[in-house]
Order: sequence, then C-alpha cells, then structure tokens
Amino acid sequence: MKVTVIVGKCIGSGSCEMLAPEVFEVRDDGLAHVLAAEPAPELAARVAQAVEACPTRAIRAV
Repeated sequence: MKVTVIVGKCIGSGSCEMLAPEVFEVRDDGLAHVLAAEPAPELAARVAQAVEACPTRAIRAV
C-alpha cells in the first residue's frame, strides 16, 4: 500500500493521526504529513479507517 496526503485538500483535523499515528502526523503548519508512505501490512486497517475519517478526503491509500 502507498499512502499520500493531498496537501491542498487537508484541513489538519487530526483524525488520521489519531487513528494511525505511525503513519500520519499533523505538524506545526497545521497539515497532515505522511510518516510512512508504505506502512506495514498490519497497519492497513487503521490506514483505511483514517481514509474514511478524513473530512476532506485528502488521504489516498492504494
């Protein structure tokens, strides 16, 4: 799986970081950043939850 954040859509709600802190981090710029672009398979379910929870659909995981 490859994870990306579309910065132009991100509002920094932090739901992704709350659900998968190993993969996402909201930084001082107020935006989510990907810490692990290719997370371990055991994180797939939490990444999927983060994708669904994102209010602006700024997260892609393919």
